[in-house]
Amino acid sequence: MKRVFQLLLLICLFFQGNLLHAKKAPNWVTNRPIDNEFFIGIGHASKIKGSNGHIEKATSEALKNLASEITVNISGEVVSSMIEKSGMLEEELKSSICSTTEAELEGYELVVQWQDKKEYWIYYRLSKVKYQLAREEKINKAVSLALDLFSQAKKSEQNREYYKALLLFLQSLKPIEKYIGETLETEYLGNSIYLNNEIYLSIQNLLSHIELKPVKNNIEAKRNKAVKQPIIITAFYHDVEQIPISNLPILFSFKRGEGDLIENVKTNMNGIASSKISKVTSSEKMQILNAELDISKLINQDSTSFVYQNILKTFPIPSTRIILNVTGLLIFIESEEINLGKELAVLHIEPRIKESFSDKGFSFTDDMAGSDIYITIKARSREGSEMFGMYSTFVDVTVSALEMSSGEEIYKNVFNNVTGQGLNAEKAGLKAFENAAGKISENMVPRIIQTAGQ
Repeated sequence: MKRVFQLLLLICLFFQGNLLHAKKAPNWVTNRPIDNEFFIGIGHASKIKGSNGHIEKATSEALKNLASEITVNISGEVVSSMIEKSGMLEEELKSSICSTTEAELEGYELVVQWQDKKEYWIYYRLSKVKYQLAREEKINKAVSLALDLFSQAKKSEQNREYYKALLLFLQSLKPIEKYIGETLETEYLGNSIYLNNEIYLSIQNLLSHIELKPVKNNIEAKRNKAVKQPIIITAFYHDVEQIPISNLPILFSFKRGEGDLIENVKTNMNGIASSKISKVTSSEKMQILNAELDISKLINQDSTSFVYQNILKTFPIPSTRIILNVTGLLIFIESEEINLGKELAVLHIEPRIKESFSDKGFSFTDDMAGSDIYITIKARSREGSEMFGMYSTFVDVTVSALEMSSGEEIYKNVFNNVTGQGLNAEKAGLKAFENAAGKISENMVPRIIQTAGQ
C-alpha cells in the first residue's frame, strides 16, 4: 500500500511540474507594460544547462532597457557647436550619456521574475518622481562644486595667474560633464548664468589669448646629428600687453620629419620652454617641429570620459612651428686615380662614390676643414695579359675615411686585383676602374652609414 501511495505521489508531482512548465507566459512578457509613474526595464535570456549566467544577462538587459527609457536632452548652442567641432555625432553623445545613466541607476525595484525551461525573464521599475528628485540632487551638488571651481578660476584670471586659471576652469567642467546637455542655470555674482556655457566660453576665451612664439623659427640641422642650439619658445597671455605664463606644459613633436627630442617641457617663470633635439633621423631637407600647449597634462586622463575628451577637442589649442633646414653630413673626397702610370683627367671612382652617398642624403664640400667625413682614395692600375686581341688590366685601390670631429678612422679597406678587359691595356684599365668603383660603393657606403650614424 505504501508503494502505491509513493507511485501516485510521483505521478502527481510529474503532472504538476508539467502544468507549471506549460503555464502561459505572463502578460508583461508578451506585451510591454505602459506606466506613467515608472520607468520600466524588462530583460530576458535563454537558459544554458548547468549555468546560471542567464540571470546576470537578463538583469543587465533589463537595466539597459530601463536606462533607455530615460530621455537624454541634447540642446543649447554651445553643445551643438561642441558636437560639430569635435566631429562627434549627436547619437554618440546620447549613447555615452545613456551608458553613464545606466551605470549610476539607483532606487529601482524588482517587480517580478518568470521562467520556463528555456527562458528567464525579469522586470524592474523605477519611480519617475524618485528618479527626478535624485537627479536634481546630483545636479545641484555637481553645479555647486563646478561653480566653486569656476569662481576660483575667475579670481585667478583677474590676478593674471593664467596657468592656475586654466587648470581650475578645466577642473570645473569635470563635475558637470554628465549634464552637458542641460541648461544648468545658477547664480554667480548676483547674476543668473548658464554654468556649462560660461565655463566653456571662459576656457575658449583664455586659450585664444595664449600665444606661443619661437625665439628662432629657422634652424640649421644635420641628419643623424644633435642640433647644437636648443629649440626655445615663449608663452604669454596676449592682450593689451604680453604677460609671460609660467608652469605651462608644452609638447614638442615632429610635424614633418623625424628625430629624437625632449617632448615634454614646462615654461619657466619668464614663460620660456626649451627643448633639445639629440638626433635628426629623417633625410627630408625641410622638417617641421610643432610646439603646443599640452592640455592633457592639466587633467587626469585616467578619469576622463568620452564626453570630456571630445569637449577638449573643440578648444583652440595654442601652438607654433619651427622649421629645420636639414642637410646630410658633409664629405670631402680626395681621389688619386692613376691608369698605367698616367693620372686620369676624368676620374672614374670618385663620381660613382659621390652618387652613392648623395642617394643616401650626404652632401659634399670643397672645404676639408668644414667637412664631417674626409675620404681618401688611392687607385693604380697595372697591365695584365693579352689573349686573342683582348687585354686585361688590374686595379688596386686603398680607401680610408676619417671622422673629422674625433679624428677617428671609421673605414679602411683595400681592393686588390680588380680586373677589367678591353681592346687595349688603357681601355681595360678604365674598365677596371669602373668595376672597382662599383665594389667600393657597395662595401663602403653602408659601412659608413652605420658607423657615422647617417
